[in-house]
Amino acid sequence: MDIRRDVQARCINPDCREPVGYWEVNCRWCNQPLGFPNRRAAESERDELAKRYALARNDATQRNIEPLLNKLEILAEQSRPVINMPFAVGGNILRSDKYRNYYQRIDSGERAPATARNHADRVKVGESLFPMYEEHIQYAALSPDGRGLVSYGPVAVRWEVVPSYLDRRISLLQEDSFIFYDQFKLGDRGATVPPGYRAIWDDRAKLVAAKFASRLTAATAEGSLAGLLMHAGATKKDDDYVEIFIYDDVGLETRDVDLVTIQRAPMTPEEGHWRDLVRDACAARPRAIRVVE
Repeated sequence: MDIRRDVQARCINPDCREPVGYWEVNCRWCNQPLGFPNRRAAESERDELAKRYALARNDATQRNIEPLLNKLEILAEQSRPVINMPFAVGGNILRSDKYRNYYQRIDSGERAPATARNHADRVKVGESLFPMYEEHIQYAALSPDGRGLVSYGPVAVRWEVVPSYLDRRISLLQEDSFIFYDQFKLGDRGATVPPGYRAIWDDRAKLVAAKFASRLTAATAEGSLAGLLMHAGATKKDDDYVEIFIYDDVGLETRDVDLVTIQRAPMTPEEGHWRDLVRDACAARPRAIRVVE
């Protein structure tokens, strides 16, 4: 099914075939599940991603670094979604059953909106990548070791990806979405997302290879690959990673959390209190969550 915004897609049910929107999860006519729109968008670009991947492989072969690229792809296959958050947020979500995004927490009264400028930027970037459904998207990072981007908070929460839940809801983008938005001038009138920079979960290694192969050299140490795949900078603008998007209407379920990494010590008594609640919540789960400090 072609979900591009300028092409009218139709229901995949052969007995229906009515027009459906690029943002819809189910057909409004027959209730046929269509798949989640962010994943459908990434799936529609698989051919373009395959071309970029082939170029990356050819380049690696010509420069005699194909074994190193193979190791990077294996690392990408082993990587998982991680969301970093403040101590208080980590304590709250691990004692409940949901992680809610920016929009969902505003709607529930858990937080106030960001500054007017920041809020407007969020909306612009979100609408360019997820038109009509940005409020349902949870943002994560592809992590090779359970550590994440401390610019978003010291508590890194990792999710396991199971076919019945996250696998079918995930899409990936080569860059941080704000950087990608600026790089390809998606704020210009009529701008469209260039194909081949998004991927479904099964193609994450291809996306990683397409992004990072040109950075590998004969001098690249195998031990540096994790830092290449995810570089946590001093600020959000300095972060370099592959971003993950997860579609969920009411919040991301925490039952598939399998690891929590505390990436810095608490700096205040209040943070220490919430750190202790994170530990307690992880230990109290029916399937205890491992905590690394």
